[in-house]
Amino acid sequence: MRFQAAVFDLDGTLLNTLGDLTDACNHVCGRNGWPVFTEDQVGHMVGNGIAKLVERFTPEVLRTPQALDATLAEFTAYYGAHKADRTAPYPGTVRALAALRAAGMKTAVLSNKADALCRPLVSRYFGDVFDVVRGKVDGVPAKPDPTSLRAVLRELGVTAENAVYVGDSDVDVLTGHNAGLAVCGAEWGFRGREELTRAGADLLAGSMTELAALLLDGTAG
Repeated sequence: MRFQAAVFDLDGTLLNTLGDLTDACNHVCGRNGWPVFTEDQVGHMVGNGIAKLVERFTPEVLRTPQALDATLAEFTAYYGAHKADRTAPYPGTVRALAALRAAGMKTAVLSNKADALCRPLVSRYFGDVFDVVRGKVDGVPAKPDPTSLRAVLRELGVTAENAVYVGDSDVDVLTGHNAGLAVCGAEWGFRGREELTRAGADLLAGSMTELAALLLDGTAG
């Protein structure tokens, strides 16, 4: 086994949340008479937390602190009620996680999604398969700052050298490297192989099945 622990991003890595995120963005935009977005466009807006997503879809001339706070509250309320309408695990995810656990690997989730939204989604789709689940909490910097990832490693009881971070974006690659971890890029996610390669991912996997093989014995396919 190449690593003692694997820490996963959530959106675009474990769960395809893009449909529900896009619906929530367009709900808010439609109510306010703003331009709406495609799923591909929203896929390139996410990764830095919901507050940053809200800032990105809000017209630039309206991005005052007060207006952004109100829009964030509107988005969060709608998304909180509809976060599982179209969301689902990526193919092979449940089986791959079971294989990692059966081999003795510790697993965790670290997301920039608000902790109050992150935990229910993980519990709904994956039960208690993860040793640690952590979303964005007030007072702790968002990824790619390494603070949260280092805290997750402490909870897992593993060192950075013995863990891998798995994610689908340049934010995830930076997060892992900032904390001293190897990073495996999830090519199936929101951003794709080109961005992950450009960001410097140490490993690449085209599916969750391939990821499990790569992490456990160094093979792919």
